[in-house]
Amino acid sequence: MRRVLFFLFFICTGFNAYSQNNHEPLQLSGAGRTAYSILERSDWRRYNNGRYVGLVRNEVRANILPGTWDANFPGSFFEGNFYLMQSTLRDMQHTVQAVDRVVPVSFEQDASGSIYILNDRGFPRLRGFPRLPSRSLRPGERWTSPGSRAADPLSTGIPLIIHFVAEYEYIGTEIYSNMLVHRLRASYASRYPPLNPDEMDESPLDHGISRVAGGHNVDILIRVEDGLVVFMRDNLDVTYTLIDGSTIRFAGFTLTFSQGIIPMDRGQVITDLGDTLRIERLPDPLVPLVTRPPEVHELPPLPLPTETEDNAVMPPGIIRDDLEDSGIDIVPVPEGIKLTIRDIRFVPDSAEFLPEERYRLDLIADALRQIPDRTFLVDGHTAAVGLPAGEMQLSIERARHMVDELVRRGIAADRFIYHGWGGTRPIDDNSTAQGRSRNRRVEITVLE
Repeated sequence: MRRVLFFLFFICTGFNAYSQNNHEPLQLSGAGRTAYSILERSDWRRYNNGRYVGLVRNEVRANILPGTWDANFPGSFFEGNFYLMQSTLRDMQHTVQAVDRVVPVSFEQDASGSIYILNDRGFPRLRGFPRLPSRSLRPGERWTSPGSRAADPLSTGIPLIIHFVAEYEYIGTEIYSNMLVHRLRASYASRYPPLNPDEMDESPLDHGISRVAGGHNVDILIRVEDGLVVFMRDNLDVTYTLIDGSTIRFAGFTLTFSQGIIPMDRGQVITDLGDTLRIERLPDPLVPLVTRPPEVHELPPLPLPTETEDNAVMPPGIIRDDLEDSGIDIVPVPEGIKLTIRDIRFVPDSAEFLPEERYRLDLIADALRQIPDRTFLVDGHTAAVGLPAGEMQLSIERARHMVDELVRRGIAADRFIYHGWGGTRPIDDNSTAQGRSRNRRVEITVLE
């Protein structure tokens, strides 16, 4: 079911602003659309039934891309993936991240800034926050506006939508990371059930929460140049009472960073990768970034390209007969450009590569080093021949081992995230030796 929501801060892609100094009034208005990225890092203390049980450190990353599904629609259609992961800290530095869950998102944004989230799975978490008035603002001015937040403390995938009224104060302009930004402060209470019965979530049965109480105090920075929300710090203390009467309390902070994405020159990246990797088949880079119409209610996995008669997963493109096949394919996908390493050889039931794979690992590292400022998603896959839990763990270990090998070859660890799918995404028949060989693969996606 569609859920009509107000403008969310992550797509504040065009608050047109002007400012001569901190004492001049500001006129802010919503406009524009662009691709953007989100990085959210949380550091919370967790209490179960009032007893401290430890720190929770989570990270969420997302790339949200615009696309057009209907020329007659007055607004915009956006699609992307949220990657949820537990932070791994080493000497207080964020290193390689293991993805725990991938959440696809699709939503429409109309000309007024309202959005329609398709099959709401709880992301983006904040909706209608921050919201700025259409009048001029001076430092010290205050206002209130409604918003909502999606909560899922039990990680069930069934979010509880908590409605609130935020109180804002405009502080003024300042310099942040060599940018001129507006600073705002906001606070709101998290309360469920709401005082107003009309604000009850439409589907309150399965999220496992009977009551929510707590509050948020948020510092917000909005870039003057184009109105993009570039930073938020949310200091929070929220207690969730479950239907069995037990409680979970989180107290700490969440940092959210956002920035516009410069679109990838897919044609050039594909050509450069193909030259370095000695790839025979180069695909057509002009694939649509958005492939699902907004009518879809259940969001399937992002579609795979059509398979050819041989073992290359490849859309139509250029065949270069002068090159020796390296066993690596390039596939443009909505998230970016995917490298599929075919028939990769591991020590049986192990994440260790056989020695003959060193040449391809060197080629891959050489190719990825040529791509600056992009994140690499590494996906591990196995054949479905044993216990699903064991296959899943093995695929995670193989994806992580691929990352380790590439880091050893000089690529920064913090540019990688990785995930394992076990045998849940086969590209061939597991009943044959050839099919099982094809299903044992590692994929590396250069994310937009």
